[in-house]
Amino acid sequence: MLPAPDLNEVVHRLRRVPLDPWGPDGVRYVCFLFWDYRGYRHLTNQIAGEAWSRWHHSSGDFWDLFLAGCYAYGSDDYYGDRGLPLTPGTEYNEDWRTTGGQYAFPQMLWSERQSNKLARELSAEARRAGAPAWDLSGPLELVAVGARRDGEEVDIDWASLRSAPVSTSALGAAVSDYTEAHIGMNADILPGDLPVPGSFEDCLPREIWWELVKKVGLLKFLFHH
Repeated sequence: MLPAPDLNEVVHRLRRVPLDPWGPDGVRYVCFLFWDYRGYRHLTNQIAGEAWSRWHHSSGDFWDLFLAGCYAYGSDDYYGDRGLPLTPGTEYNEDWRTTGGQYAFPQMLWSERQSNKLARELSAEARRAGAPAWDLSGPLELVAVGARRDGEEVDIDWASLRSAPVSTSALGAAVSDYTEAHIGMNADILPGDLPVPGSFEDCLPREIWWELVKKVGLLKFLFHH
């Protein structure tokens, strides 16, 4: 779970992902969680900081969940509008990585301006690639697209972009389902209301697969308890 103030930040993160292979058929799930101000109120009223921390420490190993418009550096007016805290009541500390703890997680700020800008960027890329039309409508939406490695670069398959509305109560299960599907190479376990890019045709070597399955068992415990 990572901040995504703009598309450049997303590409920068993907270039640094060390996991090999990236995922089923070489495709890595790149998902974005978008929300409007109403969605922001839903998130801050219903999602506790500990839940964000668990999601942060699970999604990044196998797929990516980017929080659109969020950033974890600079002042609360860094992007020109007022950045709103993702977890109100928690001290904003841009040196969060040094605080330690099992669930260290950055206190992110959300810029509605940057969220709307990123939505326009994704919409334009998808439109140029011939993907189904998408425009942010809120209050919360999941957007998913497939990405592959191309040498040292990242090739995002914008034509594979898909989106779906999501409720705050369904977020935990969605993160768990994406993680398990990505590791188990089985997109069929994903509910029909979640966006699914890419394919699950190839398999990892058995010894790698079993190591990942062990981790999934822990992730399922974290998300369902």
